[in-house]
Amino acid sequence: MQPQEPSFLEIIKAYLGSSKAVLPVFSATGMKIQREAAKAEPDTGVIERMITCDPSLTSQILRISNSAFYKGLQKVATVRTAIVRLGNQEIANIAILVSQKKQFKAKEPFINALMQNLWRHSVGTAISAQWIANRCGLKAKAQEAFTAGLLHDMGKLLILTVTDAVKRNGMLKQMPAERLLSEVMNNFHALYGYALLRHWNLPDAYCRIARDHHKSGPEKGNDLMMMVRLADKTTNCLGIGLHPPDVCVLAATPEADYFGLSEVTLAELEIKLEDSKVFW
Repeated sequence: MQPQEPSFLEIIKAYLGSSKAVLPVFSATGMKIQREAAKAEPDTGVIERMITCDPSLTSQILRISNSAFYKGLQKVATVRTAIVRLGNQEIANIAILVSQKKQFKAKEPFINALMQNLWRHSVGTAISAQWIANRCGLKAKAQEAFTAGLLHDMGKLLILTVTDAVKRNGMLKQMPAERLLSEVMNNFHALYGYALLRHWNLPDAYCRIARDHHKSGPEKGNDLMMMVRLADKTTNCLGIGLHPPDVCVLAATPEADYFGLSEVTLAELEIKLEDSKVFW
């Protein structure tokens, strides 16, 4: 009797437990820029130097700064001008977006397409969470909300990255059906996301959001978690991500009730997301 071949999930677990495992990395530059921007008196010169040391990051920041998303009347030609126009925190958010996007690439075309959809969802959730913070009088948490939204689904990125790796190294003979891959991501991305963010040594608040953002019910006092949950639901309702649009009424969710956001107000957020395609 021939031994039974390992399941897709078993292959994933075996790879992650091996010395060959290559995990997604978190941008040290993006985090350094965010830390400087979050200071009470950030040094604009330090932020400018960190950006200009990376030509790719510089060009992307200038491109986005000149996009319709920011509706500038004059062309931004330098990083310093971009910082002056948009502010330290917004530039830091753009920097972390540009830096993190590099992880959303795969050799296998099927996996690469899924990663691009996941990137759109991550960006949409980040922008939504930031908008919710600003709209609800929680501006001090806007940058943190942006980062938490961007990182909330990193467990899915990990699973897709590993799937790409095990297919290329021969551990996986054929690509799993999209339904099976979706099932594994849906069931395990929270656990893997929590472990990955812990591996990156990120703040516990981000790690817990990666683990608990799909849980239901209000978490009183945890504004950051509730922002990301509402942002995640907003992007899902609009079909920004890996799945078709969800049929939902955002204003009726516990998260919208938590922040006292009406249907009319949430419609403003949907309009905001239409302009976010520049980051995709």
